[in-house]
Formats: sequence, structure tokens, C-alpha cells
Amino acid sequence: MTHRRTHQTKTVHSLHDATLSLIDGAIETLSSRHDDAAVHAARKAAKRIRAALRLMRGCLGAAAYHRENRRVRDAAKPLAAVRDAFMLRRILRKMPSRSSALEGGLKLEYRRERQAFSGQGLQVALVQLRATRQHLVELRPMAPEAASAVEGVGNTYRAGRKALVKAKSLDDGALHEWCKQAKYLLNELEILRAVFGVDLRKLRRRADRLAVILGDDHDLSVLSVKLRRYDVTAPRLAKHVEKLRRRLHRRAEKQGKKLYRLPAKAIKATIAAHFLKPR
Repeated sequence: MTHRRTHQTKTVHSLHDATLSLIDGAIETLSSRHDDAAVHAARKAAKRIRAALRLMRGCLGAAAYHRENRRVRDAAKPLAAVRDAFMLRRILRKMPSRSSALEGGLKLEYRRERQAFSGQGLQVALVQLRATRQHLVELRPMAPEAASAVEGVGNTYRAGRKALVKAKSLDDGALHEWCKQAKYLLNELEILRAVFGVDLRKLRRRADRLAVILGDDHDLSVLSVKLRRYDVTAPRLAKHVEKLRRRLHRRAEKQGKKLYRLPAKAIKATIAAHFLKPR
């Protein structure tokens, strides 16, 4: 279930250029390859693009930010559907207990999502990504990038702290929202490091660990839903999945307290101080 990132944003000198580089990479990947690995890579790139847009919100303005964020989100939807379909099958193969009914259902879903992606899904993704790229090429910044980036990370960190509180309910929706915020924070911190050389190493590592834990939990949550849909006669498998999730919840709570122990204003002040250091 765990997938460590190997791709890093190449060294660039502005958020604007970094975002264009990420978009170009996703377009190139989807234009040249359509296999599962390419879909997974493009989906991760879409998450990083959305994180970069959050950092650029002050430069874009609220209206443009929401429009471009929506475009990239729509581009990622067919990618996410394919990724989830093949990832669930991979997870199921690692389980000590099997369900032929669930395996069959997931296999049909995978074929359906691949067919949809090969048809309209791929074109939708490319059209949306190219539209966002064109807008960014024509961009006239409304604010300095450094100030926009500081505010962006602060907002994401604050949203993550709020999501942590709601996730204590162990509601699947609240846990998924917390997962998204942790991944946004991680991507934003990695972009800050690549573009500006601002490296909050401890915060970034904690965000990475939490994102992996919550990502694994989300996959198991989706698998539980599929299990109830396709096979309600596999209590051993269902029990094992719930056991794994309880373990992940304990780890997430522990890691979340470390990651979100400071107020957002302290994180913003730390990042702002890094920008003032001579480089």
C-alpha cells in the first residue's frame, strides 16, 4: 500500500515556472504512455500542481485560483478512478484471506475504468491541463510569490489542524479530508524547498509520514466499501482490514500531534524568516 515518492520537482527559480514544469511533465506522461504506472505518475503530478496553485493563490487572485484548481481537479478525476481500481486489486492480493467475489468485482471495475479512461477520460485530462497551462503562460502576477507562498502554507497547515480535530471521530470522510490536507502540506513544502531553498526538514518528514499512513487507511476504507458491495460473507477478511485500520489510526493520531503541534502563525513566521536569510 505504501508508495514512497521518487519524483522531485526539478530546480526552477519561481513558483510560476515550477507549476508549468509540473504541468508539462503530466502532459508529456499522458501523451506518451497510458499504462497504470503512467496514470499513477500523472495523478501524483496533478496533486502537486494543485499544491503549487495553492501557493500561487495570492499571485493568481481568488477567481483565477478557483478556476484553475477546478480544472486540474477535473483532469485528475479519471486518473484517480483508474488508480483506485488497480491499487485495490494489488492490496487485495496481499491479504491473508481472499474473496473470489470481491476479486471478480474489482476486476470488472478495473476494466470499466480503463475503458473509460482510454476513451474520453484521457482527452478530458489533457484538455484541462493544457487550458491551465495556457492561463499560467499569460499570467500577470497580482502579488509577490514569496508572500503568496507563506500565506499558502499557513492556510494549508491551519486546514490540516482543523481536519485533525474532525478526524478524531474516525469518520471516513473526515479521515480522507485530513489525508488530503496532509498531502497538500507535504507537496507545498517540497515545492518550497525546490524553488526557494526553504527546507523545513522536520515538518516535511512528519507530513510525509502522516500522508503515507492516511493514504494507506483511505485505500483500506475504499476496500471495505467494495467488500460490503461484492461479498458480505467474508468476515475474516473484513476483520483483518479493520484491524489494519485501527493500527493506522493510532499511528496517524501520534504523528498528527507531532505535525500539528504549533499554531499556523508560527509556521508562517518560520517560513517568512527563511526568505529573509541571504542565499
